[in-house]
Amino acid sequence: MSEVTQTDRAAETDEQSVARLADGVSLCGEYEGGGFDEPRYLISRGDGQMVLVSPLLYQVATAIDGTRSLAEVASLASQATGRELSAANAEFLINEKLHPLGIATLSEPLAEPPKADPLLSLAMHGVLAPPRVVRAAAAVLAPLYTPVIVVLVLLGLIAFDAWLIGSGYVDLAFQQSVGEPSQVLLLLALMVSSTLFHELGHAAGCHYGGAKPGAIGVGVMLIIPCFYTNVTDAYRLDRRGRLRTDLGGIYFNAVFILAMAGIYGLTGFAPLLVFIALSHIQILQQLLPLLRMDGYYILGDLVGVPNLFSQIRPFLLRLIGRSGNVPGTHSGLRPRVRIMVTAWVLVVVPTLVFALGMLLWRLPVYLSRAFSRGHDYWTMLVTGVGQGQFWAPVLAIVSMIILLLPWLGAGAFAVRSYRRISRLISRRRKQRSTGGRHRSVRA
Repeated sequence: MSEVTQTDRAAETDEQSVARLADGVSLCGEYEGGGFDEPRYLISRGDGQMVLVSPLLYQVATAIDGTRSLAEVASLASQATGRELSAANAEFLINEKLHPLGIATLSEPLAEPPKADPLLSLAMHGVLAPPRVVRAAAAVLAPLYTPVIVVLVLLGLIAFDAWLIGSGYVDLAFQQSVGEPSQVLLLLALMVSSTLFHELGHAAGCHYGGAKPGAIGVGVMLIIPCFYTNVTDAYRLDRRGRLRTDLGGIYFNAVFILAMAGIYGLTGFAPLLVFIALSHIQILQQLLPLLRMDGYYILGDLVGVPNLFSQIRPFLLRLIGRSGNVPGTHSGLRPRVRIMVTAWVLVVVPTLVFALGMLLWRLPVYLSRAFSRGHDYWTMLVTGVGQGQFWAPVLAIVSMIILLLPWLGAGAFAVRSYRRISRLISRRRKQRSTGGRHRSVRA
């Protein structure tokens, strides 16, 4: 009799336990335009990262206010979802789902929440402009998204491109600009400035939609040095707002091109036409959805899947018939979205594997060329300094830095890949040692 009484009291105590949300957690509502079978909901953590959760987890998090007991949380979540939850179910969902995500806890203090480490993300990254500076600039530039201005910019770009193609001046401009160190450095400076303005386009688009942009930084993606803008808060927006943010960089490229076209019209300075031609190539590169560039995010928001790379593993597991034995491999995508994502995977995976294979196969050749080019740039530097030149040594230093960055990026990518593989092997060994058991609950 006493054992039953103690058990009942323990259950009552559990039901009266109080959960709390982590500091800075914000419930953002439904992820609009999602391509999933059932809605997904967004929760923003204090560190600015967004977490996509199921309706059940979202309603449990919504019911947590720091004062309600588990029984009350379960009751409110049950009413909101139409699914019968017990206090034990709520306890499990908080401890096993929300707590590991850094969203809520019952008793244990929240450890450092897991941070996103997406496939093919930036390495060696750092901040160039803090959020307050970026937000101030975004607020100033946001009026460029006024519909009338957008239409005028696009019409102006089409008209200028038609003139540029018909004039034939680009070939002459390349001939006049290539080989002159000062003009090459000017082109590099313009490309860097245009790229930074591109990032401000993402920030301004995010601000125009009502979200808050974060910092602008720089890093290396595989072997490509690039800038980035933290616009994670744009996930709060509807699909139109997210697409505006995605396309904002390319739109600001168009604005920058028109500004340079105006200066060319006033000065006739040929390198500006070279820059404009290179900017068009840069826009086309950004639209490719192979890596985490603008085209990738545009495609993700069009189909309603925030992280397309996360669909690669489930697809491969389904391909070999192992998806049923691995948790989390049922993507829950709508049929039309599943077809589009499958097509993307079938294009991207072979392309990236082929590119990586070619890179490894020709690595000795690339190393040899890198040493040769490095020697040439060093000779240019020494010769230019010895002759009292200025622009040639500066160009040599910049060229050596540009030559070095891809190799540093490749090294960082190799280290991260090794760590990923090591963690995966460690998890597999741990699962085998514990018999591969997974806790589950029906709610």
